[in-house]
Amino acid sequence: MSWEVIWSEKSVKQLEKIDKKNAKKIYELVLDSIEDPFRAVMKLTNSPFYRLRVGNYRVILDLQQGKMIIFVVETDHRGKIYKK
Repeated sequence: MSWEVIWSEKSVKQLEKIDKKNAKKIYELVLDSIEDPFRAVMKLTNSPFYRLRVGNYRVILDLQQGKMIIFVVETDHRGKIYKK
């Protein structure tokens, strides 16, 4: 059984600002994780969220296990995303 992916408005806007090559890679890796998201992500310390590494970019995810939803919270460069 696969998970459903929901993108926040903020993550979509951030994805549009990233160059097309990296944006496509991010999009594909998020969709590739719908079968087993826990295989590719790591839990963030002191946070309910998870992160997915895509080169120099990070995708912050909220994995809602009861509903089997992958909610994409943010997508940004690794140097900027953790300072927010």
